[in-house]
Amino acid sequence: MRIIAADSGGAILDERFEPRCVLCTVAVLVEAPYKAPSAVLAEPMFWPIEDSYSVLLKELELARKLLEEHGADVIHFDLSFRGARLNELNAVELSKYTARVPDEVKPKLTKVLHRLKFAASEIWARMGVSVVCLGKESVPVRIAELCCAAHSLLFSARKVVEEGRELLVGLPVKCVVEVSGDLITARSLIPAEHDLLGIARDEEGLLRRVRITEMLNPVARGFRALLLRPTGQP
Repeated sequence: MRIIAADSGGAILDERFEPRCVLCTVAVLVEAPYKAPSAVLAEPMFWPIEDSYSVLLKELELARKLLEEHGADVIHFDLSFRGARLNELNAVELSKYTARVPDEVKPKLTKVLHRLKFAASEIWARMGVSVVCLGKESVPVRIAELCCAAHSLLFSARKVVEEGRELLVGLPVKCVVEVSGDLITARSLIPAEHDLLGIARDEEGLLRRVRITEMLNPVARGFRALLLRPTGQP
């Protein structure tokens, strides 16, 4: 089975290690044996953390683009709705899934969900592919999350080089990023996921122009952070 999944992740952190914005969105095509992506589509976001629900629309947009380019049997979406098909959700089910959401953000999330349902219905009608809400239970969604980690380093390095200032970058949960030549690899630190990985390519040589210091996030157990500084090299 060929599966497309998408996720948004990575964050610019402030001096208190609190997230200020979501760094990027990534869609991946994953095939058997479901350990790494066969194709990747990534875009930098730098989306305000206060409006993080809106990145779901970008995730489905990138998933659709990848579907049009490569084809797939199903889309795994990063919403934990017990495997429900997004295009089939009714108003009662939507209200049930948003019951625990704080009242101040519920109208915004509900609006986003209705737009997502419409987009999923279009995908089903035109391409016959379901958008299934498996959330973090999906292995391809986790692979997309790991690709977010790799691309977070790449996109933040570009920002450091262009702006000439340091950035503190937060990685997705329980992963580590490694650089070898122009290949950026993100690996899961969860024991049962030791062979899962996400990738990005540094085709512009950006990482040769930054210094990277890896550290634990002291206020968020299970998360790591990267301090990126420009080297001053041309």
